[in-house]
Amino acid sequence: MDNEQGVRAAVAHLVSLGHTRIGHIAGPQNVSTGAARLRGFQAGMAAHKLQVTDGQVVYASAYSLEEGARCGVELLGARRDLTAVVAGNDMLAVGCYGAFDELDVRCPDDVSVIGFNDMPFIDRLRPPLSSVRFPHYQLGTEAATLLIERIEAKDSPVKILFLAPELVARGSTVPLAGAPGADSAVPLRRAGRGRA
Repeated sequence: MDNEQGVRAAVAHLVSLGHTRIGHIAGPQNVSTGAARLRGFQAGMAAHKLQVTDGQVVYASAYSLEEGARCGVELLGARRDLTAVVAGNDMLAVGCYGAFDELDVRCPDDVSVIGFNDMPFIDRLRPPLSSVRFPHYQLGTEAATLLIERIEAKDSPVKILFLAPELVARGSTVPLAGAPGADSAVPLRRAGRGRA
């Protein structure tokens, strides 16, 4: 899975909606996905000439609802000027919803939020969570193919495949009120109620 590309797409989506003050709840940095998604956030911000300053990134110790809530309070408590949050995964993003309640922040009216993984049922939240989806079925198919190839030819070179993520925009990300061009912004994909 190209984790960096997925988070860059999330940042690009928010920028297309007029957001420039974007925070990040990073996953655990001792896990490859956490480190890669943080790099993707930094690269995505740099690609749009947006700086990442102190207090704009907070670090979760686990991919959990509790850490999402804790990090959401820490992030938005320190940076009330943020208008959007990219979470390291969906659990952190859903936990962030709890932080919004605690801080009396409305999503998406005050702060847009986007997750990563497109877990089942996140389209049932209020508001439904925008997320970066990766192809679970294709991932399994490619892994099985690589395994069979490796069994049949033990001395073959190692192959590394990166599967492209897909951004699924839902109700948790909206155009920033008053941002130039935000009203005409078109998300990469606007999802309906069900999973595609």
